[in-house]
Amino acid sequence: MLNRSGAPLNLRYKAYSATGIAASCGVAIAILGLPGILASLIFMPLVILLIILPSGQQPDVPAIMTKDKRGLIVGCLSRFIDEIRHPTVAMIVEIDDYQQLEEVYGRESLESALTFTQCVIQEHLTEADVTIHLDGSRFMSALAPQAPHEHEAMLNTCTRIQQALSNVPFMTELPVQLTASIGFAASNMLERPTAEGLMRASFSALSEARRKAPNAVRAFSEAMLSRQASLQKITKDAKRAFEQGEIFAYFQPQLNLDDGTLSGFEALTRWHHPERGIISPADFLPALEQAGLMQKLGDTMIKQALQALTFWDKSGLNVPQIGVNFSTIELRNPHLVDRIAMHLDVSNIAPHRLVIEVLETVIADDAGDDIIGNLAALAELGCGIDLDDFGTGYASITNIRRFSVGRIKIDRSFVAGVDTDSEQRNMVAAILTMADRLGVQTLAEGVETRGEKDALHALGCHDVQGFQIARPMPVQETVEWATAYFQRSHAPAHFPKRAG
Repeated sequence: MLNRSGAPLNLRYKAYSATGIAASCGVAIAILGLPGILASLIFMPLVILLIILPSGQQPDVPAIMTKDKRGLIVGCLSRFIDEIRHPTVAMIVEIDDYQQLEEVYGRESLESALTFTQCVIQEHLTEADVTIHLDGSRFMSALAPQAPHEHEAMLNTCTRIQQALSNVPFMTELPVQLTASIGFAASNMLERPTAEGLMRASFSALSEARRKAPNAVRAFSEAMLSRQASLQKITKDAKRAFEQGEIFAYFQPQLNLDDGTLSGFEALTRWHHPERGIISPADFLPALEQAGLMQKLGDTMIKQALQALTFWDKSGLNVPQIGVNFSTIELRNPHLVDRIAMHLDVSNIAPHRLVIEVLETVIADDAGDDIIGNLAALAELGCGIDLDDFGTGYASITNIRRFSVGRIKIDRSFVAGVDTDSEQRNMVAAILTMADRLGVQTLAEGVETRGEKDALHALGCHDVQGFQIARPMPVQETVEWATAYFQRSHAPAHFPKRAG
């Protein structure tokens, strides 16, 4: 076992203990004679046991203690905090994607990996530290006061634990590498440290680490509490927002550059908060994910997107398709395809009019079989697949084919200044050439000026979307916008005979 600075401890403690017992036996023989020899015969096996005991082995926790793991850690932290000279630390290690690993590889395959994880943690701590297995995916450690407690040293310890976990395929039956999110809190970071307060602080740090998973490490700070309090309030409000109908879709138009016609809309999530007004997805999506509401959000967006297509059809506005964004959590849902097929059937909308937008980072990060299967099934159903934010995730050409991508959406970072910056123009030209060779359509996102729009047209981009055309708007405003826009641009609005 190593201490947190990397120096061996176990053998040193054994050596001290063995030397002490041997010396005591020698003194007993010299003073007591025959009784001393008999006493030595009793104590010498302890010396041998200390020498042969495997390095790193910790005594078993008594059965009565294992019944209350939380109580054990609280007790250790309380004792450590009383040693006020130096700070103590509470640390939580959580295996990333544990539930998914269990579903794929089974509980039995994970058992040896769990044992391995606890051994890894213990090997990177001291013998005075205490580590327990809290539940299926979490391990908690109470770190004894050690002078001095350095933030950087603790981060290094966490990093070494994460690196060691990557060796799990070589040590167990689990065929994949493990990653872990780690949160820790030092008692000197709390104004009035208590064992319970230190545990809560470490869980707060873990929550921050999980938001940046996999393999993230976060240390507790007071600022973390205010952020999490705000997030918890938004989470509570979000649950109510669905019931009150405050979360709904806005729609941003997409234009075909060849003939100037409307090529579709993208459905974008908005939250009309009663106190804060319109809230953008960046501010509330983490709260929805934390509350387990992503599936509810997905259902809401699909329903409203298909309702919008029905509204446009009845209004006589020709909208070929609508794009809906799907999160990684949604794309992993085994019931996703069935749900979408049901919504299409109920709405009587042809599948090709619904486009599934997938972030490039999702398929660039080696998507699992569940995501691959869902996207393949959706393509087979007839839905379109758009690769969103292209250029930010380094997706390979193979992945574009593998995921049946029909259109790539060029990220705004490439579009900005394409009319004035030759490097930007060359970059976009290269993307368009690749897409053309692959037979994939293209759409440029974030077009904000007429110069950018004209430059993209000249380069051969098919579709554009951005503030230069229109900002996202409620569905009720889309028909009025289309009438005004196409009259102003003298382009055909494509209003067939009104239904009914």
